[in-house]
Amino acid sequence: ILFCDIRGFTRFAESNPPDDVIAMLAGYQRRMVPVIQRHGGTIDKFMGDGIMATFGAVAPSETHAADALRAIDALMEASDAWNAERSGRGLSELRIGASAVSGRIVFGAVGDDSHLEYTVIGNAVNRAAKLEKATKEHKVRALTVRETYEAALVQGYAPPAEKEMRPGTPVDGIDGPADLVVMAG
Repeated sequence: ILFCDIRGFTRFAESNPPDDVIAMLAGYQRRMVPVIQRHGGTIDKFMGDGIMATFGAVAPSETHAADALRAIDALMEASDAWNAERSGRGLSELRIGASAVSGRIVFGAVGDDSHLEYTVIGNAVNRAAKLEKATKEHKVRALTVRETYEAALVQGYAPPAEKEMRPGTPVDGIDGPADLVVMAG
């Protein structure tokens, strides 16, 4: 499960005209969605400025964890390129936060007769959401947990740089301390 979110989006939305907000959001999604898909991810949903994607849920994959971490690396690169472009046009930079957690999930349709949608449910989904929020508190751009990182390495993930480990770190909403891996500082 991967979550990606724009930092400071609420403040941006409150201080800019609606057309500018929608245009920025469309530009963000136009850049990030293909990156996620290129690495085997499937968009589960958009939540305002948030994107939730799955790897290996819709189509089983033996490299789901590696694919999700490769997607995070590529999202950070795409974000940097987008910010360089925005800066060149005199626009403010927008940072993104991301997280990925692997684990067992339930994948299926939820809702009622008037509205059904496919989604994923489970501890991995909850942990990924909490980690994405924790990127703000920990002042980093992207996080995962040791178990996902180690699974990704076994699946062939080759990190572009050495990752910082933060063992035994408390994370709001996660029971007990987590062994965090900073994917992007």
